[in-house]
Amino acid sequence: MTGPLQIQLVEAAVSGNIDSFGELCTYYYPSMVAIGYSVLADHQLAEDAAQEAFARALKNLRKLNRAEKFASWLAQICRNVAVDMVRVKARPAPADNLSQHSDINTNDASAEIVRNAIGKLPAPERELIALRYYNSLSYKQISAVLGISKGTINGRLTRAKRKLTKQLKRESFWES
Repeated sequence: MTGPLQIQLVEAAVSGNIDSFGELCTYYYPSMVAIGYSVLADHQLAEDAAQEAFARALKNLRKLNRAEKFASWLAQICRNVAVDMVRVKARPAPADNLSQHSDINTNDASAEIVRNAIGKLPAPERELIALRYYNSLSYKQISAVLGISKGTINGRLTRAKRKLTKQLKRESFWES
């Protein structure tokens, strides 16, 4: 959701229309879960992070200077919540079960190798992989959520796929 509709909903929410904020939450919830998951590597914790991000966003909505930046502002809140959750647990997030959102069989050894390879990527690349391939968001949707250009998304995804390919070859997942 971008453009006039998003701006209208954000402005209505800032004015106190809780239904408008609810529509924004419904639309952005899957993306926020994916962002939380890219940090936490646990689907249920990612859902908790998304919900907390929405609560913080609602509380601080009046601080949002530009309605058109709502999605990227919300994404940053969600990232911060997820990072805080990791700190509270005082342990690194495991590279675990990204396949909950995919058709990959979680008991399959190949799926485990792929999950581990994804888990070794830097957080921004894991985030893009989760949004693009596990949540099936378009480049336009990812751009709106993360506040980065489609060209940046393409470059980061290309680098992430190269890194995954190298990692999977090292793991003898497939031969050159």
